[in-house]
Amino acid sequence: MSQLHLMTTGKRHPDILEHLLPKLALSVDRIHLREPLWSAKELVVCIETLVRRGVKTEQLIVHDRLDVAVVTGTGVQLTTRSIPVDLVRHRFPELVIGQSVHSLTEAIAAEQAGADYVLYGHIFETGSKPGVPPRGLDALKQVVDWTSIPVIAIGGITPDNLPDILATGCAGGAVLSGILGQASPVEAANRFRAVMQR
Repeated sequence: MSQLHLMTTGKRHPDILEHLLPKLALSVDRIHLREPLWSAKELVVCIETLVRRGVKTEQLIVHDRLDVAVVTGTGVQLTTRSIPVDLVRHRFPELVIGQSVHSLTEAIAAEQAGADYVLYGHIFETGSKPGVPPRGLDALKQVVDWTSIPVIAIGGITPDNLPDILATGCAGGAVLSGILGQASPVEAANRFRAVMQR
């Protein structure tokens, strides 16, 4: 079944996320804490609070902070600036590791290095990548066809274009402002979920 990944945007106070994310956890499969300005302590406190409020540890993924992921038992999302996948996999064989990629070459390399899945994009135009041409559905399909690990698409995904995303055979989609940037994030998440369940 396709997965819906929610990415935090770095624009919400921890208190707000600690209140909102447990509600959203009922509609999404994974929650990525993408908060580059938070300290390790802030991330750990947030994760502990979310788990106490009912979010499953296995739903949570921390971006770039291997130390936090190891201590809290969450997954980790690595970027091009992170510790390489193969080094992380060798040291922490049980850890769930995602790799953010922007090309077929990077996706193949991530799989060979031991990533559990890749986050590929951006697929459509998005406000978080102004002026950068989107990669499009054909490129996404190529990554899906040439790799055997799950591919999660990201970038400009809406409930309207989600069926086209899923038609490529990818494992799901990741959403930022399409959920957390909406007046009612819970209703927005439910709209994405409804499309995935068709």
